[in-house]
Amino acid sequence: MGQLCLVVGAVLAVVVTTVASVTVPLVAVGAVALLLLALFALAQQMDGWRWLLGLTMALLVCASSGLPALVEASFYPRYAAVAALVVWALGAPARTVARVDPWTRLLVGALWAMAGLATVSFTWSVVPLETLQRGVALLLLAALVHVLVRRRWPDRAVMLADLRMVYLVLSGSALISLGVGFADGTLVAALSRTDRFEGLYNNPNMLSIVCALTTPLGWAVYRQSRRRVELLGMVPAVACLLLSQSRTGLIAVLAGACWVVLRNGLGRMVRLGAGLAVGLLVAYLFNLLPVLFAGPWMRQLVLRFTDPTGGDLSNGRTEMWQATVDLWWQNRPTLGFGYASRNHLFALASLDESFGTGVSVVHNSYLQLLLELGLAAVAPLALLLLAVGRVALRSPVRRADSGLVWLVVTGLLIQITESAIFGTGQTYPYVFWCVVAGVLLHLPGERADADAPEADPAAVPPWVGAPADDLVRRPVPALR
Repeated sequence: MGQLCLVVGAVLAVVVTTVASVTVPLVAVGAVALLLLALFALAQQMDGWRWLLGLTMALLVCASSGLPALVEASFYPRYAAVAALVVWALGAPARTVARVDPWTRLLVGALWAMAGLATVSFTWSVVPLETLQRGVALLLLAALVHVLVRRRWPDRAVMLADLRMVYLVLSGSALISLGVGFADGTLVAALSRTDRFEGLYNNPNMLSIVCALTTPLGWAVYRQSRRRVELLGMVPAVACLLLSQSRTGLIAVLAGACWVVLRNGLGRMVRLGAGLAVGLLVAYLFNLLPVLFAGPWMRQLVLRFTDPTGGDLSNGRTEMWQATVDLWWQNRPTLGFGYASRNHLFALASLDESFGTGVSVVHNSYLQLLLELGLAAVAPLALLLLAVGRVALRSPVRRADSGLVWLVVTGLLIQITESAIFGTGQTYPYVFWCVVAGVLLHLPGERADADAPEADPAAVPPWVGAPADDLVRRPVPALR
């Protein structure tokens, strides 16, 4: 409890400092440094690798920020921090010696294959240096997942403690986003007008992606510890998710939650539906529904789902997808244009009237892979999706696993209209792929069978065996 109070106090100090002088970039840098100092103090009673994990997540958050000073200060340190995590885990003694089941090996192998293909693609990329740099970062992601599976996360308690650190950093970033928004007026604008809220991040969609992962991760931490104080971190995450007005984020989070509830059985679904109906009835009786739905931010949120801005409800995403497919299929269908070449490609394509100047992003991770790596990426991507599907279908949904499965389903769905599944410059791919690997590693059944030592037939004498039945044996008097 004392450690939690220390972190909460540091986060509040960051918010106060940022609110006091949000227009000065160096103050924002100092605020983040203050939070890191608090984590350093906490590290005196914490696993050092876990502290470095928290620092890495903080650097990735800063790299996704809308403050240029934070982006510049964290650009290279974030990759150095990921590399340090890999080296530290390799140098530390393995916590347990365990055999990895075939599905986990499939996931790790497919990640290495995707990262290797992305790195090699610099040889035919239209932007070779950018592709090489981002490819090396993707190799670091694959290496991090590999060492976690082999060296650190066979101990489930360690895995959940590491994920709790990730949750603290991400929920802290959501809280800081609210503080930044209050200071610069964007929070008030989002509540009173039709503006979308982005907080600390560089755009509302980035904020929604982070909060969409933070919410189920917080539920997993709570279900594991059973301490209600852990739910406090979900409050700013849910608030930021709603204020961002991201349709994809909201739908993905709700769909992931419904999937977990359905996996628990129809009985729980019926109870949940009845509870929601009773809540709406009570709100209606106390005249709370008009207060809730009459707010400008709520009206704008509803319009996001109903107003066909740009010609359709996708805000022009279908046109982007069609332009992406045309650009890929008509030019380089086999190998693509090179990993991380999307920005350069659309800058060139905008000069062509057939694609239009409005197309600048793909907004679909799977189409973006086709554009950048072509049909060569289909095989490793299919293997990765098979592993993710196994987590969604076969993982138990009790205690912490319910939140982790929720996160995996949410993360998979959100990439239908976002392009971050292998965007190594932000937090999403590190959190998503590490959670997928951790859940696969601890799936019940096959792992237990794989780890169980095989019996040596020579060690058991042939005359020793189990009784033929379970009948109680009566003592037989000895003959004299």
